[in-house]
Amino acid sequence: MITEYSRADIDDYEELIDLANYVFSHAHKPTDFPTLLPKLYKREYFMDAAHYLCREDGKIKAAVGAYPLEMKLCGTSLRGRGIGMVSVHPYSRSKGYMRELMNRALEDMRKDGMVFSCLDGRRQRYEYFGFSPVGTIFSFECNSFNIRHTLDKNVVSSLSLRRLCPKDSALVEEIRFMHEAKLENGAGFVRRKDRFFDILASWENSVYAVLDGDKFSGYLIYNEKENLINEVNLKDTGRLAEIINLCLKSYPPGKTVRVNVHPHETVKLKALSRFAESFAMEPSYSFNIFNYRSFLEAFVKLQCSLRNVEDGAFVFEIENGERLCVRVSGGESTVTEASPPEAAGFKFGPLEATEFFFSPITPYASSLIAENSFLRSLLPLPLFFENADGV
Repeated sequence: MITEYSRADIDDYEELIDLANYVFSHAHKPTDFPTLLPKLYKREYFMDAAHYLCREDGKIKAAVGAYPLEMKLCGTSLRGRGIGMVSVHPYSRSKGYMRELMNRALEDMRKDGMVFSCLDGRRQRYEYFGFSPVGTIFSFECNSFNIRHTLDKNVVSSLSLRRLCPKDSALVEEIRFMHEAKLENGAGFVRRKDRFFDILASWENSVYAVLDGDKFSGYLIYNEKENLINEVNLKDTGRLAEIINLCLKSYPPGKTVRVNVHPHETVKLKALSRFAESFAMEPSYSFNIFNYRSFLEAFVKLQCSLRNVEDGAFVFEIENGERLCVRVSGGESTVTEASPPEAAGFKFGPLEATEFFFSPITPYASSLIAENSFLRSLLPLPLFFENADGV
């Protein structure tokens, strides 16, 4: 048997999709990648070179995809790649194919100057490759009782929801403009214009425009199977309860709707905390950080735009060789290289560093936090991941 490693080419589309569909259907539930993730797996979107393949006697037996991602935070761009479609044929497991393909993908990311990589998968499996489940997502649970006691029953809402399809180009463009404004003024992931609707509609989500009469007032990405609003952006966040009420009316009494919100979305967090029945706080995604200085610099800046961070500095070293100093003064932040003597005090492994700065558990679990008021005011940094951008 001849084993070969290579990158995919355009003619590998059908065989690669067949393999991934078979592997995921065999391991989980019936899966059709072009339907589940049209933004990546429609034939016309196929990024052949993003896929790392292993062949046995010419047939594809394992694959790993590494897809381009870009975050924007307060005007700073962070380039990364998301890992997806990790597939090994059941009859070809335990041969090291996944490990080899993952290592090749990660090596290329470092060579190409990527700042980070991310994925969704089993923690221990991917910790071996430097990924850790971090970031924060708040999931609010809302029911009809909450809404009944929040909205004025004598006021009839003028809002309505309209489910969109790709042909609703004018409303889809309104949503894109709103998303672009969010990137300029805060934080989010860059979404390609030519794939915008398919990005929103991936993961079996539905896209709804929020209309106030006949005027565009916002949008939401809604997963009916899970009663989950994955993303909602309104011109007037004070009307969030009205939107949740519209979703609840689609289900029998007693059902709930969950709303996912990220740590930098402070206005939505405040609004939902006033009437939601409960909330859960969880890690948002698994991240592997290649360039800590750039990644930290962007998120420390974002944090300082969200809250009052004490003046102070924290010097540390990472086992990968980076020695850094995080400093805040008068609301202005910097992350700079530190000299070896300065950095000797605190030394982290790469996973430890990621968890220390970005895990929601850090304020409760780290003795460094308890002893340092500057770090208590700074951490955890508001790392996030939005469902529509998942790979």
